[in-house]
Amino acid sequence: MNKKQSNKDKNIETKKSSSLLGRVFFIAAFIGGVSSYYVYKVVTTPPEIPKVNMNEHWGPYPLDPKPDLSIRPFKIEFSDAMINDLRERLLHRRSLPPPLENVGFSYGFNSNFLTQVLDYWQNKYNFKERERFLNKYNHYKTKIQGLDIHFIRVKPEIADGITVVPLLIMHGWPGSVREFYEIIPLLTTPRPGYKFVFEIIAPSLPGFGFSQGQHRAGLGATDMGVIMHNLMKRLGIDKYYIQGGDAGHSIGSAMATLFPDNVLGFHSNIPMLMNHPLGTFYIILGSLWPSLIEVPELHSRMYPFLDHIMWLIEESGYMHIQATKPDTVGVGLSDSPSGLAAYILEKFSTWTNPEFKKAADGNLLRKFTLTQLLDNVMIYWISNSITTSVRMYAETLNIKEIGKKMELIPTPVPTWGIKFKHELMYQPDFVLKLKYKNYLRSTVVEDGGHFAALENPEIMADDIFEAVNTFRDFHGGGKKETEPHTSPEVAKTIYDFTVTDINGREVSLEKYRGYVVLIVNVASECGLTDTNYNQLNELYEKYGSRGLRILAFPCNQFNGQEPGSPREILEFTKNRGVRFDIFEKIDVNGENAHPLWKFLKRSQPGTLGEFIKWNFSKFIVDKNGAPVERLGPNVNPLDLEPYLAKYW
Repeated sequence: MNKKQSNKDKNIETKKSSSLLGRVFFIAAFIGGVSSYYVYKVVTTPPEIPKVNMNEHWGPYPLDPKPDLSIRPFKIEFSDAMINDLRERLLHRRSLPPPLENVGFSYGFNSNFLTQVLDYWQNKYNFKERERFLNKYNHYKTKIQGLDIHFIRVKPEIADGITVVPLLIMHGWPGSVREFYEIIPLLTTPRPGYKFVFEIIAPSLPGFGFSQGQHRAGLGATDMGVIMHNLMKRLGIDKYYIQGGDAGHSIGSAMATLFPDNVLGFHSNIPMLMNHPLGTFYIILGSLWPSLIEVPELHSRMYPFLDHIMWLIEESGYMHIQATKPDTVGVGLSDSPSGLAAYILEKFSTWTNPEFKKAADGNLLRKFTLTQLLDNVMIYWISNSITTSVRMYAETLNIKEIGKKMELIPTPVPTWGIKFKHELMYQPDFVLKLKYKNYLRSTVVEDGGHFAALENPEIMADDIFEAVNTFRDFHGGGKKETEPHTSPEVAKTIYDFTVTDINGREVSLEKYRGYVVLIVNVASECGLTDTNYNQLNELYEKYGSRGLRILAFPCNQFNGQEPGSPREILEFTKNRGVRFDIFEKIDVNGENAHPLWKFLKRSQPGTLGEFIKWNFSKFIVDKNGAPVERLGPNVNPLDLEPYLAKYW
């Protein structure tokens, strides 16, 4: 009886324990659920747009009762005194410790190569010629919120029917307005297929180059955005487009957030959200299942996650110093041209391609010339602005600026990103759409790095035109008079077609209006590949300046000789130094043939029928968009010269 009672008591105790445990689990689950919901609401509920002082004074006190608010012409001057002082410093520089064996740039700027750079700067850099070059565009200064702000303004020469649209283009650190010299003529020259062209406003950011630095703490990216907006107002420009990279991205993003009624579109070459908790969570989650957040071809740009984090840690040492002790590092850089050149130019190596650090010269001259690089260093040297420029990190990477939560505030401004392969950070589009609610498209480029406008001005200019064309469509101001036809039976010219390039962008062939166009179906593993690719390159190099454009369409219909993915095809063409335009892989024969190729075959049938016989069939299209010649695979590209000569 006692044993039965004991068992009964144990059962009662067990039930009580189970009941208590169940309550604990229920309460814990309830609290966890409420907490998770609360955290989710906090993360997903956007904060209010911070109030900014549109007239905050950043200049010296006392205030000038009658400040000069005029727009004054400005000239960059390489004075004889400055040149002589610089050469003396370079001449009497101390000997540099030799680098370790076989380290390349992995310990920083290789001192052996730095000696060559400094010798070039001292003896071969043509100061007066570079002064003339830097003054080739119109420079101005104007007082904004107490600071003298420098900017370049270039207005295009236009024909009837072309609209001029203003583009504010902003650099970052350690760049300057020098980054834009190669792209400015590409953006200010009207081009076929677009009914607009750009007026360029390229400012030196406050504290950079020839723009005055602030006199008190607190001028971060958000307040710099206010200054840039006020600059545009000073110029009489109420609505405008923005392009930015590095700091220019942060400032442009702030402007799109603060002034959505003025910013018509935002183009970024480093589209990213650095301080968005949900975005960070998705990216970390994607390290477990990468395909959840990005297509397989782009996984390597973010994963393995730990590898990328370690790379960012390695490359961000400068940032920690500049965000905490900018004035300390500025002392040595302001006083030593050798130190300034090493500190700045090292970034043009590793930030262009991380593999470049393995080379003894950092492969600096693979993408840039010494003259280009030293032009940029000279802007920092003659303006003595390295200290005031690096202060931006202390002003932006602090609790006050981060506490504004600008990246958590959505913006309706249409946004477009171009993602170069070796950029410091990569984020998928759906993360970017957490902030940029009208993030329209990304262009993915299988090369290139951080200094995009200087390294790849043609790619950047093409993308900016395409982006702004899309922005204008978004606002209803850029619609074409007639929509492109896709039916080859009713099309009149190639301009009636839209195709997709190798990066996945839709391209209206209207952009080739006025050019002589050579259209070719290509393959990577054909016996004709070497000859045709080599001669197509030569043909483009020879006649591109005269208005020839080559459109290559990969096709796998001939003995499976183009089996690669878009990424593999891009890598193949990159290794061959291809500069002409490559499009997505298509069919050229059969029911699934691309409509453009059906049109080409109908317009210029072959001797044995309309169908394409083999790889590297060629169509010549005149400046009016009409197919005028068809030549077979047996005709080499250089043999086309007399045919092309008829249509220049």
